[in-house]
Amino acid sequence: MTILQKILSEIESEDDTEKMRQLCDEIHKEELPNVEHSTYLPSGPNTFLSLEVPGRNAKEIAFLALERESADLYLAVLYTLSHAQLRNPDAGLKKQKVWEIEDNRPEKILTSYAKTYKYLRGE
Repeated sequence: MTILQKILSEIESEDDTEKMRQLCDEIHKEELPNVEHSTYLPSGPNTFLSLEVPGRNAKEIAFLALERESADLYLAVLYTLSHAQLRNPDAGLKKQKVWEIEDNRPEKILTSYAKTYKYLRGE
């Protein structure tokens, strides 16, 4: 049993969506000190987790969000914001790339998101 499977089994809920939300909330709390631009993190009712990743170049900030498109479709979405836009409070994030997550089991969804996150961080 992997660490992720063990943690998911400890969450007291039968609903996979609720398990995902609880685990993503814990990850968010743990990673928030590592997020430099937390006010710009993507959020919304279908956004489970958002973490800051290095931008594609030195002129931008990037975020990787885990979003639910439908009951069976999850996405890892790369959003960017240029450093010049930081001075503009109305600046919006720009969606750059979307990775479909081909599984609907919580451990597979989070594993796929983690692999994408590590890839974007260059690990």
